[in-house]
Amino acid sequence: MRADLSVVGIQTTRLRRIAASSTRFEVGEPIYSKATMSSGTASDNNWVLATEDFPTAGTHTLGGVAIKGSLPYKTGTLVAQTTICACPVPHAGLIRGKAETAGNIDTDAELLAILNDATLIDYSATGASDGGQLYTIKDTAGADTSMLAIIDGNIAKGTLDVEVYATAYRIDQDVT
Repeated sequence: MRADLSVVGIQTTRLRRIAASSTRFEVGEPIYSKATMSSGTASDNNWVLATEDFPTAGTHTLGGVAIKGSLPYKTGTLVAQTTICACPVPHAGLIRGKAETAGNIDTDAELLAILNDATLIDYSATGASDGGQLYTIKDTAGADTSMLAIIDGNIAKGTLDVEVYATAYRIDQDVT
């Protein structure tokens, strides 16, 4: 759904190449890659709309949050294109989104209990009010390989702010 996520604070923009016939994406939706490396060569040179909980070290590379929707905008098959993504500067900029379960962070004590926990962006294929995909931020601790950390939140709005680890931008990270 449009504007599920936003990047706040220190950020840069990156151009991301999208292949023809990829899944349609909107402003505020996350872009990622599942490319791997072999002898320094990436297995895939395109970026796509995230379709699972992410980013996990060794599995996903964060491409950022789309600040330009896919072309064509409403109907028809996507054409090959370059889109623009907002990328928070690691450990400085933040990704903001609704908590997966707002009731889990509706008091200061609940929010304080999860600060600095590793987490992921949650993907729901049909969770948005328009029946489309919904992206929220998991409000429970994730695995050590999760590439985000909960830094702050707003208990009245039910939102969380997460910082991105620098390794979230690295293709095929070695986490051993």
